[in-house]
Amino acid sequence: MRQLNHHVLFIALCLGVFIFAEGMFTTTQATEIAGSQAELQDIKEKFGPVLQLKGNAQKEINAIATILGPGSKMKTIDATKASGEMCMLETVSKHNMIHFSEHPDQTAEDVVYFINPEQFVANGLDVTKLPRHPSELGTMKPLQWYYYDGTYVEPHQGSQLNKPFVIMSLNVK
Repeated sequence: MRQLNHHVLFIALCLGVFIFAEGMFTTTQATEIAGSQAELQDIKEKFGPVLQLKGNAQKEINAIATILGPGSKMKTIDATKASGEMCMLETVSKHNMIHFSEHPDQTAEDVVYFINPEQFVANGLDVTKLPRHPSELGTMKPLQWYYYDGTYVEPHQGSQLNKPFVIMSLNVK
């Protein structure tokens, strides 16, 4: 009888350890699942529009991501405080940029190109005859080239750039 009680006690103890371990495993699994779900939700919130792209649009966004990847000669600059735009600066000459509006439905200046005027001038263009680049956001005419002489605050960048650019915007939305 005594030996039977030891067996029953041993089996009960093993069963208790098993139930405890299973509960711990289930809790760990639940924590991992909750963490994965939160991570997936974060990805959806940050990259929702990108994840919905298909076909050529998906290839285009991947090409842009590759351009911005490690070892690239492009640097990202957050200009959202000044203009609601993200900037990509070419880092070799630091004299060419492209801005993308985070909210293209709120402006006609969805994409803004900043180009070093050196090649234009070398090929005979008097860039000073282009219309002066507006000093206020939202006043550019899409597909019109402008001249910025570097002497005043450029509104898309939010600072005085101290070098000239030819600048054009596109309205894509």
